[in-house]
Amino acid sequence: MMSFDQTIAQLNQAIQKRLASLVNQERPLSLYEPMRYALAQPGKQLRPVLLLLCAEAVGGTRDNALDAAAAIEVVHNFTLVHDDIMDHDELRRGRQTVYRRWDENVAILAGDALLVLGYQLLSQTDPRLLPVLLKIFSKSILEICEGQALDKEFEGRENISLADYFQMIEKKTGRLFELACEAGAILGNGTPQQILACKQFGAQLGRAFQLQDDLLDVTGDEKTIGKDVGSDLKEEKNTFLMIHARSHATPQQREQLQELCARHLQEQETLQEIISTFSEIGTLTAAQREIDASMADARKQLQALPASAAKSNLEQLIQKIVTRNK
Repeated sequence: MMSFDQTIAQLNQAIQKRLASLVNQERPLSLYEPMRYALAQPGKQLRPVLLLLCAEAVGGTRDNALDAAAAIEVVHNFTLVHDDIMDHDELRRGRQTVYRRWDENVAILAGDALLVLGYQLLSQTDPRLLPVLLKIFSKSILEICEGQALDKEFEGRENISLADYFQMIEKKTGRLFELACEAGAILGNGTPQQILACKQFGAQLGRAFQLQDDLLDVTGDEKTIGKDVGSDLKEEKNTFLMIHARSHATPQQREQLQELCARHLQEQETLQEIISTFSEIGTLTAAQREIDASMADARKQLQALPASAAKSNLEQLIQKIVTRNK
């Protein structure tokens, strides 16, 4: 039996091989070269891996789910290409973002084409399951766009609650995790109970992943996480950290936080002072508690699945996400 790391490496290789075969056209170069660039540098590929593991965990095979897994990853890259434009991020996975390497117009077109490519891939799955897959696929992408819109609406506002925040990340980040796990269980011909369990598992995992992302934005290392450290603070995003800190700070701490955020946030010293203030308020600890709670809920959902190597790998993947540093 393969180890967890060997299994994940094998799945990643299969996904990357499928992605590498997708964009063979050469002209117009300004469209297809940026698309290849976006797909050529693999990230963690968590979402397609989750889809394949969920398919296997309910008794299906990864071969029947590979096109849908690749479709999920292509759609994920579509969101990243467009998000980087909206958030003015210069780095993605340790490289220049598409809009920085080319320009915004090129990146918009490349992102649009990636979305279409995702649908083309999905259309190659089992025809009997395609109607339900198209339905949840389209619904999820629309909700991801809603989540991104809420994220932008929340920027710079101080009246955002944690309830608002959780609603936003459930759409922006959680929905694609949820879609991946639900689609995998459907393609694996799982029972309705198993499909629901996988869907809820994905939702909890996505919630924890976004919370961890918020933490890494201020505690990570730029070379390790592959993007700008403190980019959420610089964009005045209302992350869990900022919302929690504002609502739990003393008047003095709140004033200190406002003063720090008004400074030039490119300076590392200012970022470190903000992190120290978060720590004093108890915000970093609170974020970790939320992550742990979501992970516990995710593990609970897996109890509905039969014992298998795939289920064991899903359980280990939870731990991998908890301890990730990028």
